[in-house]
Amino acid sequence: MWMSKKRRIGLKYCGGCSPRYDRVQAVASIKRRLEDRVEFVSYEDRDVEGILVVTGCSTACVDLTPFEGRLVWVVTSEQDVEGFLKNICKIS
Repeated sequence: MWMSKKRRIGLKYCGGCSPRYDRVQAVASIKRRLEDRVEFVSYEDRDVEGILVVTGCSTACVDLTPFEGRLVWVVTSEQDVEGFLKNICKIS
């Protein structure tokens, strides 16, 4: 049986200086819900469709300049997790 190739998305966490929610738990939920569609890899991997940046608060002070010219999704809260999931499922 032929299986479609999983999408490769780089994963980047912020430094976690002021987390307002459990980022690791949020990413575990994302991975579980997308396990058949997406493979999360290092954000340093050049062979990715885009980068998911998971920040602990709405300040989202992580430096995004290394990702210029690439598709970037930024998650700053549990609500953003749901938005990301809806978005990624729409374009799958």
